[in-house]
Amino acid sequence: MLTIFKRKYAFLLFFGSNFYAETGIDLSERIIIDGINDFTIDEYVLYDSGVLLESPYDSYWGEYNDIKQMKITWDESYIYIAVDACSHNNNLLLFIDIFDDYGIEDMNQLNAWQRAFKFYNINPDFFIGNWDTNDTPQFWKIEEGGSIQANLVPNVETFSTINTGNLLGSMEIKVPWEILFYNDARSLQQFPSIKLLSVITSSDDFQSGPDSAPDNIGGMANDTGKMVILDNYAKILIDENGDGAPDMNVSPQKRTSFYKKPPLTPQALLVHEVKFPNGKTFIPSEKKLEFELFTNRNVNYNVEVFNLNGDYINMADKKSNIEYIEENKYKISFEWNGKNQSDSIVPFGVYILCFIADSGELRHNEAIVLIK
Repeated sequence: MLTIFKRKYAFLLFFGSNFYAETGIDLSERIIIDGINDFTIDEYVLYDSGVLLESPYDSYWGEYNDIKQMKITWDESYIYIAVDACSHNNNLLLFIDIFDDYGIEDMNQLNAWQRAFKFYNINPDFFIGNWDTNDTPQFWKIEEGGSIQANLVPNVETFSTINTGNLLGSMEIKVPWEILFYNDARSLQQFPSIKLLSVITSSDDFQSGPDSAPDNIGGMANDTGKMVILDNYAKILIDENGDGAPDMNVSPQKRTSFYKKPPLTPQALLVHEVKFPNGKTFIPSEKKLEFELFTNRNVNYNVEVFNLNGDYINMADKKSNIEYIEENKYKISFEWNGKNQSDSIVPFGVYILCFIADSGELRHNEAIVLIK
């Protein structure tokens, strides 16, 4: 009965904030960084037209290690972000991506908060990290131009009520705009949107976790020893008119889009088939080897060529970028001229085409024969 009561109470709390508020000049009296819900419905990221986009019960580890909601709003001086979650003896991370030319690629290589996460479609420039029972989350900035050095940012207001067994916990942060957009090249006018992604992760280094928000396209991990590719995000447009200042009197929810809108069913990356229109045997002096990869998701691949000893020979040429064929089916066309990196035709024999997904999720091999 206690669990049922908690769920009902959480539901009432979630939808109890039924009035609306827009971004404004100064929200500091309304949005207090104390882990208590001050946000209104139109500031809920994972909510749209009366539909809850993130199930509060979709974690592999159950509702006690689950993200419930993300929230965002802003005024002239600050951006306010919250993540509602329960983290039982684990960690909660919120990632912020703004800039296109740098950011975290692999958290295993980071100097802090090393976790088994790689990023695809998003490379975070900032993140907030918190562990169960801690009430002052840490705010980190990735070194400009880099991907592995994170520096702790002092004097940023944070608070968390994430505590063992607290189904109504929340992590909140209030960030001055000048920390996120810190020079002319990194201005809001140049980068008018931010991307958000949050995850529950194991408390141990080099481990992954069971839940993300928004839902991860490739799914999350029940086994924390498994590397997870984080590939989805919520994108919030802050400066639509391009004047370099955050827009006032707008609904953040109406400014939100997704790489892929939740809810969604996780899809492991697969190779449906590789087709060789002219066969797997070819004579380089007469024609190139042509082949087509069919895969189930919008993920690009490269093809590396090896001999049977495992020596790298060359990279196949891509004839087309990924093409949509039908639902869950995409095609990329390639060709190889039978030459090595020195532009010489290689000896006749068997070679291996290694298809490598850009996301790092999948490698697939095909054998072909070169004759003279």
